[in-house]
Amino acid sequence: MMQPTPYQYAKLGSNLEFLRGICSVSLMQTTSLAGFPNLMANLPAQRYSVVRVVEGLKAVLIQLQEMELQQSLQAAEAFRPMLKEMEDYLARAKSPEQAHLNDQFAERLVALLKHIGSLVRKELSTVSPSARQTTG
Repeated sequence: MMQPTPYQYAKLGSNLEFLRGICSVSLMQTTSLAGFPNLMANLPAQRYSVVRVVEGLKAVLIQLQEMELQQSLQAAEAFRPMLKEMEDYLARAKSPEQAHLNDQFAERLVALLKHIGSLVRKELSTVSPSARQTTG
């Protein structure tokens, strides 16, 4: 197995962090957001379009495979039906760039991304420190 490069570590981390910022186009009319704890922690000013989420998820899946992070990749298989659902929707949408996630779907994605992120950290902690260092 070839050791991942420092760039691969940085890129995977930035893609996971980008996707953790997912939230929906609208918050449901409610007096409590207790049912959506991840949305409360992830309320950026710009909402992510479905197109960008699909691109980010595909990148993460490719990176996990290239870096041979088997536990993380296995858990990330849960993204595949969600990706298919988003891609099917985009194929039917008149303005794909204007499509945004609904609250429940966004919440599920963020929860799964947090789980994947913790698995990645766990798997990378077993990689020898010298493999993660750059040579100058």
